[in-house]
Amino acid sequence: MTEFQSGIFFKDLYGNIFRRSTQIMGRLFLLGMILGTSNITYAFQEDDLDIRINKVIIEGNESYPEIVLREVIATEGVSFYKKMSFWKRHGEPFIENEIRRDVIRLERFYQRRGFPTVGVSYEVEEGKKSWQRDVTITITEGPFFRVNSVVCEFTDDTVNKEEILNHDLFERSLSRIHYRQDQRYEVIREDEVIGEIQNALRNMGYAFSETSIQTSIDSTNYQTDIVILVDPGPLTTIDKFTIEGNETVSEELVIRESGLRVGQQFDQRRINRAQREIFSHHLFRFVTITFPEQPRDSTVELYVRVRENPLRSISLLAGVGTEEIIRASVAWMHRNPFGNAHNLGVTARASFIEQRFTADYLMPYIFNTRSSYVFSPFAQRIDERNFFVTRFGAVNSFVYQYSQELASTISYEITTNQEAFDNERKLFRDSTQTYQQSTIKISGYYSPSFLEQNAGWAIRPYLEISGPFGTGSLIYNRVGLDVRRFIDIGRTTQVALRGNTNLIFGDEDEQLPASLLNYIGGTNSVRGWGRWNLGPKRAVFEEDGSFWRYVPVGGRHLVSMNAEIRQDLDFIYRGFGIAVFLDAGQIWQQWDNVDFNELQFGGGFGFRYRSPIGPIRLDFGYKINPTNEDLAIYNGVDYGGKMQRIGIHFNIGQAF
Repeated sequence: MTEFQSGIFFKDLYGNIFRRSTQIMGRLFLLGMILGTSNITYAFQEDDLDIRINKVIIEGNESYPEIVLREVIATEGVSFYKKMSFWKRHGEPFIENEIRRDVIRLERFYQRRGFPTVGVSYEVEEGKKSWQRDVTITITEGPFFRVNSVVCEFTDDTVNKEEILNHDLFERSLSRIHYRQDQRYEVIREDEVIGEIQNALRNMGYAFSETSIQTSIDSTNYQTDIVILVDPGPLTTIDKFTIEGNETVSEELVIRESGLRVGQQFDQRRINRAQREIFSHHLFRFVTITFPEQPRDSTVELYVRVRENPLRSISLLAGVGTEEIIRASVAWMHRNPFGNAHNLGVTARASFIEQRFTADYLMPYIFNTRSSYVFSPFAQRIDERNFFVTRFGAVNSFVYQYSQELASTISYEITTNQEAFDNERKLFRDSTQTYQQSTIKISGYYSPSFLEQNAGWAIRPYLEISGPFGTGSLIYNRVGLDVRRFIDIGRTTQVALRGNTNLIFGDEDEQLPASLLNYIGGTNSVRGWGRWNLGPKRAVFEEDGSFWRYVPVGGRHLVSMNAEIRQDLDFIYRGFGIAVFLDAGQIWQQWDNVDFNELQFGGGFGFRYRSPIGPIRLDFGYKINPTNEDLAIYNGVDYGGKMQRIGIHFNIGQAF
């Protein structure tokens, strides 16, 4: 074959391969387009079937607000937060059977609350988008059953009916129950009413009382006549205790800690208090006081079951914050060291500001279960911006718990103190000042909402008498009062208010040590200012005489106020919240100079997160009316910069 002929041969061969490849690629491309179009078509059809609930509207409800009824039904609309991401498809899947079940739920809710003819219907409309559905639930409440009469009858003719009916506790319980004349009759309230009557009878000494309710319903006139049947049983006294679970202490000690005695009249309130007394003891981690099935007579046997804590334990704690930077503590505890239910503990605590070592010996019972005594020797070292102090001493404290809401402490403290403070030069300190201090301190605490932190009222008065009977090196009196009020506005919003004052009276010409003066400003005070940095200051200089910084000098008289609005935002992230606040305060060195026109204000906002270890808080405060010293301005020169007006605070726990 010639060279020319071979070229033609290979050209035809390559042409055939190219044409065949092109045909195959074309067919594959066409097939892919068909399949892709099918998939796209299928996807669109699938999206068209993905119907979501956009919003749920409840109409016609008069007796119950919408927020209550939404807790009854399962169907929910899209939250405001999710609506902000409008490019996404939000909402629950539209399931009409679930809406029908919600109708039944609402009907039963109303029927159990006295509306026998309630009617509930629903309507579904297409939303702004084809895949959205708006559900409107309409409630027709109709008439409800009213309580026509309430009569209390006794099934035992041998009891003194008049004595029971005229007893303050019984009268009070009848006046508080939900079944009262002209009130709506609700079947769901029956157990609550029986419980109220039973509590009153048991607090009066009738341990084996029985209560039931009979009703006569007039369906025509929508009226109900109620008869409360009471069988009080015999008046009972405590006859015997059975103790279980005590391992290292005697039965007598458990009974002593309860405050109960054989021969006492049965009183459920006293038993509840006894259970709290035992549970509050450091040795016990669990306690129940019950009276199981037993003969129905004039005596009752109480069963006390306890579980003890480990005799020895070690706890480690650590935290961070913008003031102390890092803090940590180690505590060792020996419960019941001598078999007498006393407690011995040793605690070491350290941070960048304070280091403290304390030993505590607790005697939890002095002359009754509400009284206790604590002896606490300690050593302490504090290093603040404007002073340094080392303290050694001991505190003797007597604590009395008057009630769940009210407690007081009186203590006597004696210490030896060595203190130094910065002079006008950065690198030097004045000579050390040594003094002995002898003080009597009386403090109290009152809070009706003792079970909940940051709820209701909290009042803390304080009195300190230094140098009583000529003891100690310093003579002065300190008076303080801290009042807090927490107001819930709905389930997710709270207004927190606080007022605090601390006044030192005595010879104002006498120079008190810097560590005993009052200071203000910081993460738990007036935010916007750093720790203790609000109020009078003095300048500190470098070795060459140039300005370095201002340090606080403190004062005798302090006033501060805080207002904060806390808002939970669980719909964004569970446990997340925000707060806005306004703080105010000032310090004066002499009583004659106290002037509320000199109050300084700090406002700002912060973020909150409810973590297992407590609320994690980040606050940004702004100085509203700072002085030149607050802004680090010295002789007209700004040494602080723009950020000097802003305070950033990070901590674990609420501000107050």
